[in-house]
Amino acid sequence: MEPIKISVITVAFNASRYIETTILSVINQTYSNIEYIIIDGGSTDGTVDIIKKYSNKISYWISEPDKGIYDAMNKGINKATGEWINFMNAGDTFHNPDTLSAVSEYLKNTSAEIVYGDVNHICEWGEKKCKPLPLHCIKHQMAFSHQSCFTNTKLMKQEKFSTKFKIANDYNFFYKQFIANKSFLYIPICIANYDTIYGISAKQHFLAIKENAYINGDIKIFKWKIQYTISFILFSLRKLIRTILPSNIVLKIKRYQNTKNI
Repeated sequence: MEPIKISVITVAFNASRYIETTILSVINQTYSNIEYIIIDGGSTDGTVDIIKKYSNKISYWISEPDKGIYDAMNKGINKATGEWINFMNAGDTFHNPDTLSAVSEYLKNTSAEIVYGDVNHICEWGEKKCKPLPLHCIKHQMAFSHQSCFTNTKLMKQEKFSTKFKIANDYNFFYKQFIANKSFLYIPICIANYDTIYGISAKQHFLAIKENAYINGDIKIFKWKIQYTISFILFSLRKLIRTILPSNIVLKIKRYQNTKNI
């Protein structure tokens, strides 16, 4: 019996510095039934030359302008013919060469539609293995790494990614599946090395929090947190100024404020 086919999709744009590492991570997997798809957004920095270098190991690739990372991901979904889809984007890698072999043992025996595991964060100061948050945390934020997730292809083709948000459309997808009571399965395997140095969400963490809040309805809490933070900063600045300035100047400022309020 042939092992299940896993579609691994890499999206890239001007990623010549690190796409080769990602490609090698995929094509050097010991698992035998991988469909590898690369969607490039029309790179002009040599990325395409690197892709061509390994074209005999790639099931499908294209380089053309797109409307952003999630539009590119949707193009990959359209081309996928495997039973499961994993997104291993430029800069990210599988944790070791046997990762897909280990994961496949779970994929072939589960009725779950979304399977996820642990992630190894690659930071400027080193590496750190992280387990997902409890799944119920997805009501407020991404509970697991997208790179460490496998989604049933039928489900992905039905839903695809929205392009409404700039960087949180993956959270939007998984949040909607959770609310719709789709089945999730955690597996105790470190699946991906996630590059937090070059990752989009890592660079725009504040925007990710804001978009998450719009998706899950926490925007009122988000706005309150912003207002509280601003108020705290202003309070701290006032306290600092009063500490630094001579007491006679502080007294004059207080007298001026009292006079103004009369």
